Amino acid sequence: MILQKPLKYVCLVFTVYALFWLQGCNYMSIPAHDNIITKPAPSGSANAQATYNSAVIKGSILSADKAKDFTLVMAWRTGPGHTGISEHVVVNDRGRFMLYLPEGRYHLYALTDYNHNGVFEQDEVSGVYGSAASPEEIVVRKGELVTGVTIRTSISKSPIRMLPGKPDIKDHVSPILQRTYNGQVLKIYSDYFSLPNAQTGYWNPTAFMKAFGANIYLTQAYDPSKIPVLFVHGTEGSPHNWIYFYMRLDHSRYQMWHYYYPSGIRLPLAAALLNEAIGELHNKYGFRQMALVAHSVGGLTTRSFLTRFASDGQNAFVKLYVTFATPWSGFSMADASQVITHKSIPVWLDLGTQSAFIVQTLDAKLPPHIRHYLFYGKNDRLASDAALDERVVSCAVKTLGWDCCHDSILKNRDVFAEFQNILNREFNATK
Repeated sequence: MILQKPLKYVCLVFTVYALFWLQGCNYMSIPAHDNIITKPAPSGSANAQATYNSAVIKGSILSADKAKDFTLVMAWRTGPGHTGISEHVVVNDRGRFMLYLPEGRYHLYALTDYNHNGVFEQDEVSGVYGSAASPEEIVVRKGELVTGVTIRTSISKSPIRMLPGKPDIKDHVSPILQRTYNGQVLKIYSDYFSLPNAQTGYWNPTAFMKAFGANIYLTQAYDPSKIPVLFVHGTEGSPHNWIYFYMRLDHSRYQMWHYYYPSGIRLPLAAALLNEAIGELHNKYGFRQMALVAHSVGGLTTRSFLTRFASDGQNAFVKLYVTFATPWSGFSMADASQVITHKSIPVWLDLGTQSAFIVQTLDAKLPPHIRHYLFYGKNDRLASDAALDERVVSCAVKTLGWDCCHDSILKNRDVFAEFQNILNREFNATK
C-alpha cells in the first residue's frame, strides 16, 4: 500500500513521455507561443500560471482605398513588462481578420504595404483601432472571443501615426495571408483540409489561425430548400474525415457544411468561435433548422456550444445533434500531463478527466429542444469507456453501439444508413 501512489505517479509520467516519444518531431516543433509550461504544484496550491495564446480578437478593415494593397493588423501589447508586438496577420481579400493572442491589453494597428516590397514597416501605419490621436485599448482574457472590432484605414500613402516601436516582422506577405473566410464554398477534397494542415491545427494552432482562422465552409452555394447539416471534426481532424458521409448523403435534401478550426486551441474558445460562425451565417441566410454532427473531441466542442449558446431564444434552429465516438469523460493521460514540467498545448488543459471544462460541460443539460443521438464503437480503444459517460447517455434519445473502432465508425455503411434514417425521421417530424 505504501508504494501504490508513487507507482501510479510513475506510470502516469511514463505514459506522458511515451506519448511524446511517439509524436517525435511534431512534439518538439511546438513553438513557444503555443506552449503551456506547467510545473508540479506544491500541495494545496494552484498550478503555476502560464502564458500562451488563448483568446481571439475578430474584426474587419474598412478602407476607402480601392487599390489592392496588402494590409496587416498588428496587436501591440501594453501594460507593465509587456510592451511590444504580440501577434499579427494579413487580412484576407474581404478585409476580415482573426488574431489569436495571450490574455492581455492591446492596441490594434493596421499597416499597409504601400511601397509593395512585401515588408511592413514602422512608418506604414494606415489605421488605428479607436483614433490616431487616442488608440482604444482592448482587454482580452483567457478563452475570450472579442468580436465586432472595426479599423478604418486612410487612403493616404503617408502614415497617420508611427508605431510605438519597430515591428520587427520578418514574414513576407504571402505566408501569413488569411486565405479563407466564414461561409466560403470549398470542395470537401480541398487541399486546405489536408492532413498536414489538420495536424498543424493541433500542434501549432497559431500558424493555423494565421492561415485559416476558424470558420464554417459550405460544400455548395447556399440553397434555402435544403437543410444544413454541419459536421465538426475532432483532434487533428478536418472535413476530409467526413468524405464517406459526403459521398452517401442525400444532397437533394441536405447541404453539407463543415466547421474547420485548429483542434489544439482551448475547447471553450473553439465553441465560442463556432457560435460566432453559425450566427453570421444565420443572420445572412435565415435558415430555420439545422443538424449538428460531431466526431471524437468535436463532440465536446459542440456540446459546449449547445449548453452555453443554444436555448429557446438563441440558436433554436439547431434541432438534431448526432455524435460519433466522443470521449466524453476525457483522458487520464491529459490529467497526468498537468503534474510534470513539460511542453503542452492548450487543449490538454480541457481534456483531463478532472478538468473544469469536462465537469461543467457534462453536468450542464442540453436544451430541451435538442434531440441527441449517440453513436459509439464497441472496439474503440481511444474513447473506450469515456464514450459512454452516464451524464451524457442518460440524456440521449438513443445510444447506438457498433462493431467499429474510433475512426472506422465514419466509414461503415450500416452506421451511415442509420444516421440517414435519423436525419429523415427527425426532419420529417419538424417539417
